[in-house]
Amino acid sequence: MTIKEIAHLCLNIKFLALDGCENISKKAIDQLNPNIHIDFDEDYCSDLESSNVSSSKPFKVLSTGSFDALRRKDGYYLDKTHFIPKLEALGADAILSLRPRRFGKTLFLSTLSSYYDVKNRGRFNQLFQDLYIGKNPTPLASKFLVLKLNFAGLRTNQTYDIFQADFYESLNTDISKFMYRYKQELGSHFQVIDKNKSALTNFKELLDMVELSGNKLYVFIDEYDASMNEALKNEALLKALTIHHKNEGDSTESKLGLIESSYKQFFSRLKTACDEDIASVFLTGVTPIVMAEFTSGFNISKDLALNEQFWDLYGLKKCEIEFLLDKALGKNLSCSCIIKEAVSWLKEENDGYFFSRNQSEGIFNTARVLYYISELMEKKENLDRCNPSAICNTLLNLPPDPHTLPSQTTLDLIVNNPLGKSILTEALNRRPLNSPKGIEQRFRLTNIRELATDRTPLLSFMFYTGAITYQPNPTSTSLQHNFQIPNRVAEKEFITEALKIYDWKMEDLTPVRNCLQILEAEYNIEPLCRFIEETLLKPLKDNSVKHSNEETLKQTFMDTLILTLHADIEPEFQVYSQSSNFGGKAIDLVKTSTGKMIAIEFDNIKMENVKLDGARDSWQEATEVSRSLLEKSEDEILSLEIRDRYRPNQKTVREALESKIKKKNDEYLDPLKKQHDAELSCMFIVLRVGLHRLISRRVYCVDE
Repeated sequence: MTIKEIAHLCLNIKFLALDGCENISKKAIDQLNPNIHIDFDEDYCSDLESSNVSSSKPFKVLSTGSFDALRRKDGYYLDKTHFIPKLEALGADAILSLRPRRFGKTLFLSTLSSYYDVKNRGRFNQLFQDLYIGKNPTPLASKFLVLKLNFAGLRTNQTYDIFQADFYESLNTDISKFMYRYKQELGSHFQVIDKNKSALTNFKELLDMVELSGNKLYVFIDEYDASMNEALKNEALLKALTIHHKNEGDSTESKLGLIESSYKQFFSRLKTACDEDIASVFLTGVTPIVMAEFTSGFNISKDLALNEQFWDLYGLKKCEIEFLLDKALGKNLSCSCIIKEAVSWLKEENDGYFFSRNQSEGIFNTARVLYYISELMEKKENLDRCNPSAICNTLLNLPPDPHTLPSQTTLDLIVNNPLGKSILTEALNRRPLNSPKGIEQRFRLTNIRELATDRTPLLSFMFYTGAITYQPNPTSTSLQHNFQIPNRVAEKEFITEALKIYDWKMEDLTPVRNCLQILEAEYNIEPLCRFIEETLLKPLKDNSVKHSNEETLKQTFMDTLILTLHADIEPEFQVYSQSSNFGGKAIDLVKTSTGKMIAIEFDNIKMENVKLDGARDSWQEATEVSRSLLEKSEDEILSLEIRDRYRPNQKTVREALESKIKKKNDEYLDPLKKQHDAELSCMFIVLRVGLHRLISRRVYCVDE
């Protein structure tokens, strides 16, 4: 029942509980009998229709991070101002607000700066009268001098000298703008900034002027971590930083001194101003990467990233998207079935960001959704209002918004290291990514080097950048920290990036998909083995020929399955048996689909253990010998003699293969058949000889 129906039909109702309901319109509440006691949280009262969108004005979606410009140009503004009293209630001198790229952080920061700016006192109603905070202003409205800073674009990926000069120039420019903007408020304490002086000295003078003039300062810093995220691309810089922390006497210390004299001293002075009640600070960013190291001493900030009451501070909820689509498509297209179809597609492609374990629903990336809606608005004249699927077909044919995809730095850190690939495999299999230690609250610079080796920092980095998100907890009391890839857009981007490892394009996956169809339909693994030999193994020509093992072979098969979007692959599949000496054993790889299970066990005979001329020489010669095995028949391979101290009783490749088959049959076959979640369809042994040649055997088939 709607509130409108309650107003007309339930005339004698005395009490109405709306706790937990969100986006309740005050206009709808006002339709009710004033004698009804209504219990609901006004913080969630979001009168979407009053957010600068009247029926007489055209609906405009503007891509801007400026609140002032958005209001002047009558662009649509999703009202998030009910969070302002909540922020003030924290009682924090400094607030750190983190979210992935393009979630609306800059616009909200701009909203705050406009709200608190003393210069907007005369324009307050013009800017805020139709918003929540305009109807419920706090005592701090229009009470601050506002200093706006943006740390994006500082050149930290070059030398420290260039960074320092860049930082000082940017800071001096912003300080100078501030002085002239607030010349009247500073009165006799106003000074012209000397840009030839140190920016840190000028900043200290700015703080003194604010204090002496009896004013309060609010500092807004957008993308405070952008410079260091950019620096992550510089391998030499990262190496120097790591060495510095291991050995304080290293020559890198002199380079780091420049950073310490800029970031660190700047934030230290800012902290002092906060402690002395001169200034307040609001920072936005993606990762908590700078705070512990370069902002040493700035330990007063309240972090909103994992605070459950701010889970929807950024991003769009489903009801908000439905409202936007209704306005964007107009009367001819905004029937419920069309909106339902469009929301369903957007949810499948873009939904799923959970920044709190107990979040009530997934959140959408703001910029991505607005991009799709803007594109639909341009094409709505050609859309068929009688065909809801036309909306989805239009959406499917839109190119992705490149600005909302995971950054290249994030993708590189995840895809180009063994731990990242392992986590990616788990995630693309739609398995929960568990982090027993939870999320890192702060990244020390030394953690950055640990992203390749330590699961918790890497999962934390992926979470902050939006590569993964919390998996909703089944119960509110659960303490598990499980993560997942948020949506199909992110999944596709990771697939595309991972394909680059093998220099593949999407169209190159057609042959391997055919091989997988044969594997599933005919229980024949040979075509897949030949594909992997020719495509993935044959090009190998480095010293891995000396270090080949079954783990790398298993990873190659896993990559092939994952990149073709064949999910439900489980490495190290646990096999249980009644035998007391069997517990803890696992088969290398199991693929499940439609209730059936295909098991693969791998083995490896190194080139140095094969009795062939050149097999034990340099890796270059051994590689050539290994590649020559591709030209030999299977019988010739099986007849090759081996000498392996781990297989003292096996003299040929054939004997090694037969031994493996017998052992794995005895260990795994019966327990696998007794698995209840899926029926064992077939089981294979894949033996690699050298680096390049594969021999396979089907040791069980349900049809035989």
